[in-house]
Amino acid sequence: MHPSGKLVLPDILAACPFKWSLHPDFERARDESAAWIAGFKVLPEHRRVLFETELLAILVNPLVGYEELRTYCDYSNLLFVVDEYSDELDGAETQKFGDVFVKALSGEPTPVSVFSKIGEDVRSRLIQTAKPKSMERFLARFAGYINAVAKESALRCDNEVLNIESYTRIRRENSAVRTCFALLEYSNGLELPDEVFENPVFMRLYWQGVDVVWLGNDLYSYSMERAKGLEGNNMLTIAMKEKGLSMQEAADYVGDEITQRMNQFVADQKELPSFGEAVDKDVQKFIFSMSQWQVGNIIWSFQSSRYFGAEKDEVKKTLVVNVKSSRDDDDAEEILLE
Repeated sequence: MHPSGKLVLPDILAACPFKWSLHPDFERARDESAAWIAGFKVLPEHRRVLFETELLAILVNPLVGYEELRTYCDYSNLLFVVDEYSDELDGAETQKFGDVFVKALSGEPTPVSVFSKIGEDVRSRLIQTAKPKSMERFLARFAGYINAVAKESALRCDNEVLNIESYTRIRRENSAVRTCFALLEYSNGLELPDEVFENPVFMRLYWQGVDVVWLGNDLYSYSMERAKGLEGNNMLTIAMKEKGLSMQEAADYVGDEITQRMNQFVADQKELPSFGEAVDKDVQKFIFSMSQWQVGNIIWSFQSSRYFGAEKDEVKKTLVVNVKSSRDDDDAEEILLE
């Protein structure tokens, strides 16, 4: 649809108002979780290692307990499994595949399914300390995520590209960001009351955080998705189609959308009402964790090989991406392995 070429990424990190740090036990959590998922033999190990799946979970949870960090890493690996397999499935197949995880996380395992066992293991860790309301929220978000991924698979099979409004609605779900935000209650030992999620200022903050993460993913993953023929599920493609933008203009547009939301996230915190002293402390922990997701996702995108392969260090330095097209698909795996 568009020629290959060079894309200059907007410098989102320079505009980001949040600081980042690593959990002190990150190496142990990373290694244990990596060994756990490798034991199931459901993913090519070289891809999982290159993508540093656990690193993102570690970046967004710098202050949590070790067991919670390890569970978050395991959940990140579970999401990676869903993501990798669903790229090859149609809508109905994705729904069936994803429902195995929905049931396993809900305590309804599917006999003789390695994927169910992955979900069971994550659930067994979660239920040790997860509060009832936060667990309920997480399971609802996860079911919504699977439904949206199935919808994404169906759209891909039909070669259908949505408009910005419709795409934003589904992308907020199929990005899995909402499930990861729900899991922040668990990792921080929280159980936020419903009134927090019913508050319009808090929800503005929440959606800003969600949008910053998935928009960042779309910006950084565009070349990789083009190489795999999956760029229909990407805001750059949507913006080019709806607004008549060039590839570079679409990247700049997405960069502006991210920066505006990060700045508004900071501004809106001053407008947040009090929910009472105890709840306010928990709300602040959750908001901090959402800020860590925003900056952590940027750091991970350049640290991992998921988006830029062997060129990641050069891209990090120059912000210039050699964008590939679907005809370069045969080279995509080769690039990662260089």
